[in-house]
Amino acid sequence: MKEVIFLVDDEPNVLSSLTRALNSSEYYDIVTANDGVEAIELLKTTSNVALIISDYRMPNLDGISFLLEAQEICPDATRIILSGVADLEMATNAINLGQIFRLLLKPCAPDNFIASVKAGIRQYELVTGERDLLQNTLKGSIKILTDLLAAINPESFSQSTRISVLTRKFSTELELSNAWELELAGVLCRIGCVTIPPEVLEAWMKGRILDDNQRQMVDSVGKIGHHLLRNIPRLEKIAEGILHQATPFQPVGQKSTNTPKGADIPLIGRILKIVIDYDRFLTIEPKPKAALKRLMTQANEYDPDLLKSFSDLIVTENDGKQNIGSKKDSALAEVSIDNVKNGMVIMGNVFDKKGRLLIGSGTLVTDIIKLRLANYNNIYGLDQTLLVRKVEMPPQNINI
Repeated sequence: MKEVIFLVDDEPNVLSSLTRALNSSEYYDIVTANDGVEAIELLKTTSNVALIISDYRMPNLDGISFLLEAQEICPDATRIILSGVADLEMATNAINLGQIFRLLLKPCAPDNFIASVKAGIRQYELVTGERDLLQNTLKGSIKILTDLLAAINPESFSQSTRISVLTRKFSTELELSNAWELELAGVLCRIGCVTIPPEVLEAWMKGRILDDNQRQMVDSVGKIGHHLLRNIPRLEKIAEGILHQATPFQPVGQKSTNTPKGADIPLIGRILKIVIDYDRFLTIEPKPKAALKRLMTQANEYDPDLLKSFSDLIVTENDGKQNIGSKKDSALAEVSIDNVKNGMVIMGNVFDKKGRLLIGSGTLVTDIIKLRLANYNNIYGLDQTLLVRKVEMPPQNINI
């Protein structure tokens, strides 16, 4: 798809002149508007806008006001303003408020105009190129971390799979503006488990009594995750939320510390506290109502408004769906190891011949999971059929 240059001017002759100057190019499309109000409506339905060139003095909506609104619609587009008057105050406002790339004075020589257009397009490509590079780098970093968790601690990886599904549903329920941050926090919140012996995590998941040393290990999961993620660009807020995934909303019997409480706890941390505990209680007693009841018995540890919203979500979702995951579930199927596909969920722990856990129950199948199954099957031999369930994939797109 060609990049779009958007021209706005209330003088038809000027608009025609600018269009003719650009029509010789085959690399971009041109869209025109006669005033700012019309231009705003056109921008809402025009994609791939790389450059917006607007006159300053126009009826209904002046150039700076138009560019301010245009920035909300097309934040990546480069902005150039045209003016017939060299006004210092106007130029200052254009730069400070409209955040324009260049200010061109009318009449503008064709060579100067074309050079400014090319520079504006290069600026757009630079901005979008850096963003795409950062986004792809971020995705790659996340994939490495989750693949490592899957290989080192299969049970924690399967837990993070379940948590990511719950956080996505919860973010939709809460209508969060930056839902991707919560969804990604769900994917990464258990990354700190890579340093903890599996038997300690298993004891915690099953509600067994832990000694002081084991409790300290479990409590360090958020801190370790925060340490691993805090220096990755765009993950700072997520890392902070993961740090506080076990922080109680209203601590009981604690002296004053630097640990936040109540609404001072990051929103992501307050949500993770509810979702992680619910998942653990569901492991102890696999009935949603029973898991919710356990949450309610320690309600002081959770944000009350979030707890109510989460409870309503779980009750609504499970109303009439008690057979999900049971033998009566029509979405369950037995497949051979060779036919396991991405997007399936493995229903039941997978062990090798020596009794070592390879894949935890509830694990979402990815390329690394398929490779792990294939390699262990080739060397040690595994049961040739697996019970799986087809579900929708957790979100993979990250909008920065």
